[in-house]
Amino acid sequence: MKWISRLSCLVLFTIVFTGCAQQEKNSQNKQTAQDEVTSQPITIAVSAEQPESGIVEAIVLLKNPNKQDVTVTFPTSQRFELIVKDETGKMLYTFSQEQVFTQVIEKETFKALESKRYEVRIELPQSSRADQIEASTIRQVEGTPESVMTDRQKIDNEKGE
Repeated sequence: MKWISRLSCLVLFTIVFTGCAQQEKNSQNKQTAQDEVTSQPITIAVSAEQPESGIVEAIVLLKNPNKQDVTVTFPTSQRFELIVKDETGKMLYTFSQEQVFTQVIEKETFKALESKRYEVRIELPQSSRADQIEASTIRQVEGTPESVMTDRQKIDNEKGE
């Protein structure tokens, strides 16, 4: 009689254990599929013009190229980095050195195919001649390895200099 109850407990334990293992495997498969879908990181694009000497007006676009929402974790309130260089490659301006950012981890959700636009007015020394602007993402997408996207563009000079 004792052996029947022990055998029943063993069979019941085996059934429960097998069911839990299968549920864990299904959960891992769903997470892997979700990670593959959201593996494309947020993209960045930059454009800039120099309407007058010493002024550069930049537009930065952060875009979610995925067909589903993506949550982005930023290590600070900074969303991107901007660097302005002259013809020789000398750095004239670095966004992060000119701004103050809160030191708090922030999460932001980008809806499917959503773009967010940021406008930055940069004041440079009058004697400097801006030639190139570089924008880089600062982020960490949940479920994907940390990566940085960069875009470089020539600065349009409206004065014709």
